[in-house]
Amino acid sequence: MNGIRSRLRKALAKVKKALPWIIAAAALVVLLGMGVKNGVEMRSAFVYKDHLKDTAVTVDGEDLTFKDLAFYVVYEEYQVQKSAYVYDHEKPANYWNSHVNGHFISVEARNIAMDMAVHDHILLRMAQSDGVVLSSEEKAELESRRTDFFEDLYDDQMERLPVSYSVLNGTMEDIAVVEKYRKQLAVSHNDTYASYGYDGKAYLELQKKHEVKVNKKLWSKVPMGRVTLNNEADFQAANGKQNYFREGTDQKK
Repeated sequence: MNGIRSRLRKALAKVKKALPWIIAAAALVVLLGMGVKNGVEMRSAFVYKDHLKDTAVTVDGEDLTFKDLAFYVVYEEYQVQKSAYVYDHEKPANYWNSHVNGHFISVEARNIAMDMAVHDHILLRMAQSDGVVLSSEEKAELESRRTDFFEDLYDDQMERLPVSYSVLNGTMEDIAVVEKYRKQLAVSHNDTYASYGYDGKAYLELQKKHEVKVNKKLWSKVPMGRVTLNNEADFQAANGKQNYFREGTDQKK
């Protein structure tokens, strides 16, 4: 009996001695598992069309989906791509991978698209509250602007639009109302039209009164420059710290 107890004590002593190593090994396995999971999530291609019903941002308790923000993604990609072709006509993706003020162009474009969407939503609700509507002349001007917008888009964009024309048209009408209201705000506050833009001083002060919560987990995955554009993704940013994947695949280019 004493022999059995002695062997048990020795076995327990060995386990106790090895316990820190067992715990460390278990923790390492957990960390490695999390790393693999995060790596897979980071590498998974984000297809914009698959997230149209997901919330991109919540403004004053009102959810705006990726569908609601589609116009801003299309518009900003078009604007940046014009500069990208000037920078490198053969490979505009190089421009999207360059830096401005410490930020990647693609990241900055994504941030601007969100800023414009939040700005327009806040001012739209204010305009609607004040009863601002478009006149017949302003509606006619809007139709002309719509035509110009779609004619100016690149062929790739027209083929890869993430939403219907009616959705984009609806957003453009809302923006027209916002622009009209901006002019009224500028006059009534003896300020400039630019001051009520998405990065204007007056608007930024106004925005502080509103609650804005961006769905960073999803919005940060939007591959600006490759949602409506077919830019090659065969480069690595920041010395390999940021990999780009072609939308709709899990293959690094």
